[in-house]
Amino acid sequence: MGVKSRMGGPAGGQRAVCRVVLFFLFRALNALSVRDSRVAAEIAPWPEDRVLGLEIPGGPALYMARRGKRLARLKAGAAPDILIRFKSVRDAFYVFTGQMGVAAAYAQHRFTVRGNVSATMSFVRCVDLAEGYLFPPFWAKYILKQLPEKQLGSLRLYAAVLLGR
Repeated sequence: MGVKSRMGGPAGGQRAVCRVVLFFLFRALNALSVRDSRVAAEIAPWPEDRVLGLEIPGGPALYMARRGKRLARLKAGAAPDILIRFKSVRDAFYVFTGQMGVAAAYAQHRFTVRGNVSATMSFVRCVDLAEGYLFPPFWAKYILKQLPEKQLGSLRLYAAVLLGR
């Protein structure tokens, strides 16, 4: 029995957490795009006009595109070429809080993908790398198939994320 109000109850709290996670996820991906060679290699071939979107029904969304070596956050309502759309706020909340990995969420049909599947997998690999930095190892090992080797310390990434660099 979910709560549908925009502010109160479990759905409102989950929506707020998802909004915060999307903010930090974008900043982490942007910082890693110039600090981690694997993320840089993944995004380098993306066309600059390709828009990637993450959407949560009745909740926040993230739209981004590559601009040079970095990522740019686009305004809400951008028409995505690749769209990952969660089926509910709760489904996104499970993934965004590390209670479930992207692979498990996909296997359980908790989100849909529209667009080029190969390009989507490139984006998911970047998200997996970001999760490897953002989540502590004891937590990340339950949601990632393999813990990625870090090319910079998590504290340096946290500083870059907080400072928006």
